Amino acid sequence: MVNSLTIEERLAHAQLMVAVASIDGELVQEELVMIESIMGKSMLHPEMRVDVRNTLQHPVEVEKSMEILSTLGQKLALRDAVLVSACDGDYDKKEIRVIKKIAKLANIDTETLSKIYQWVEDYWSVYEQSKELVK
Repeated sequence: MVNSLTIEERLAHAQLMVAVASIDGELVQEELVMIESIMGKSMLHPEMRVDVRNTLQHPVEVEKSMEILSTLGQKLALRDAVLVSACDGDYDKKEIRVIKKIAKLANIDTETLSKIYQWVEDYWSVYEQSKELVK
């Protein structure tokens, strides 16, 4: 669904994922893999991917990225922010705060945010089950 956004939105979405992943001061391999995957699904031009990677040291402000995103883009960003935050197996307090900020900027209520967290938990559970199938 992210690749249905405008190219500017896809870039802002990827930059926002970098901001979320780096908010705790530590980028781990799982987060980087997830960001690369999102950029691939977004079909970002290779030069734009380099631009996103360059923000790893100095992430774009959350508010700035959210301003660029449409309503759908903001909702996808929230979903993907939770995914990126969960991929290392743990939600840092700073990650939770930035997710709440994204939810507020996207006008997403607490109940819907809880459903997103549950969906991510279910997603990772199913993903872990698939690992057993390919051993």
